[in-house]
Amino acid sequence: MRSSSLISCSAAVLSTSTAVVGLSLHRPSTYHTNSLTSPILRSNTALRLGDLDDLSDYGKSRVNSELDSLISKRDAIKKNVVANTKPDDDTPPIDEMSDDDIAKMLSDEADIDEMFSKDYVPTFATKRGPSRSGLSSGESGGVLDGEEEDDEDRALFVDWTEDYDDENEFHIPNRIGFTTAEWGDKKKGFVAGKLKKKDRKAGKFNKSDLKKAYEKLQQNGVSFVETSESLSFAEAFLNKFFDECEHGDRPLVASTFANPWKHAIKTKSLPRRGSKAVVDAAEACCERMGVSSMSLYQVKNPYFYIGGTSALAEGMLDVISDDHSRYVGCINMSTSKLAKLQRQLRAQGEFVATNQFDFSLTNRKSMAMIEACKKMNITPLCTNVLDGGLASGKYTSVNPTGGEVSKGEGDTGPYSVRTLEKLDTLFKVQDSLKEKVNSRIGDKLSKFDSGKAPKINREITTTQIAINYVKAKGAVPLVPVNNVKMANEVLGCLGWDLTEEEVLELDKACKTCGV
Repeated sequence: MRSSSLISCSAAVLSTSTAVVGLSLHRPSTYHTNSLTSPILRSNTALRLGDLDDLSDYGKSRVNSELDSLISKRDAIKKNVVANTKPDDDTPPIDEMSDDDIAKMLSDEADIDEMFSKDYVPTFATKRGPSRSGLSSGESGGVLDGEEEDDEDRALFVDWTEDYDDENEFHIPNRIGFTTAEWGDKKKGFVAGKLKKKDRKAGKFNKSDLKKAYEKLQQNGVSFVETSESLSFAEAFLNKFFDECEHGDRPLVASTFANPWKHAIKTKSLPRRGSKAVVDAAEACCERMGVSSMSLYQVKNPYFYIGGTSALAEGMLDVISDDHSRYVGCINMSTSKLAKLQRQLRAQGEFVATNQFDFSLTNRKSMAMIEACKKMNITPLCTNVLDGGLASGKYTSVNPTGGEVSKGEGDTGPYSVRTLEKLDTLFKVQDSLKEKVNSRIGDKLSKFDSGKAPKINREITTTQIAINYVKAKGAVPLVPVNNVKMANEVLGCLGWDLTEEEVLELDKACKTCGV
């Protein structure tokens, strides 16, 4: 854990940041990460010998011979484990360390001889992420539980939205998350092998890009990740990342019960039916991701489900009671179905925590659904928040390719000039707000004493204006993230909000453009 002085310092910095009233900042809170025990050098047996005086000379000789053999094997095992243990970058190679150095690394009070003479589980002071043995949801609704040791080099996890009025029990830090919707999808640019620089410029990405982006988000305040059983690559990647990456707080993972009819076609099987199908699917998701429980399990609107809404409700309740997920939610459910499910779950002491649907600055058709969710105390999760890139403000009538490398002669970008011209007014407002927010943040941060200002993005982009517009409407944006560049765009949305006047400016521009 950090020293008390470091904690005091961090608390001072964070408490100071609450004073940024003009930025519509929220009271921040800090979280820390698990540093669980490692199985390295673990001994589960102890050699117990009787009194050697009771043995014959031959017996004593056999005992001494076997003891020497065991000690030799122990030293060989120790040498092999030590040789394959990767230390922190700032420590010497472990095979060059003495027994005393290794003992100090394991524990300040560790004794090497004692370690091998009894059941001993060392606690490593390393930077490695938590192991699978710590994956559980418990009461927190997170993936990782247990006491956590802090690392001075780890980025500080700040939740700028620790409390907000229109949330239910399921709290999503910083009111933002990311989705794995494009992970493993070759049509979206995923490549299984290595990439060249020109490939990345063309928007392609691989597993390494996903891992770096995932870890950056988790360490810096965006812990909610949404996936689905229909995204087999994504669940497999998350399985690895939970183990291999450092986490600033408990990762909150949500997966999805796929549409039973599409699932039947894809798997060439009979359509799922009844409550048990929901439970079995949730359990399978946990197994694929290597977790004991998820934070949220979502059910897609099946339009028609064999067993009806009652079977879905019963299945969702069983998912919670069987501890496959702490909360349950829906995807693209109509207002009437959502209300019916909410009544059925409330009658059993549970509730529908979320409803997921598309919404963006350039696609506001679901605004009424956001309001309906609020009335039912359901958190709206919004996907496609950049409308495929159209809402980012990156593509305009004067820059239709968005500054990207041309794909060939005649390439005019992903959108027609006519479409972009129609949205010119909106894009101009986005661009002006970018400058206005930058100036507002700079003015407020300049009032802090040197070194005490909170770390907030000072280079606001039109993409971030679009993302925070969704937040301003009371929803949680789920942004597709495939690389570190996009992860930085998401992190740049933290610590500031659009003011009511700025939201009104965007609303007026949308109406002018017919959106």
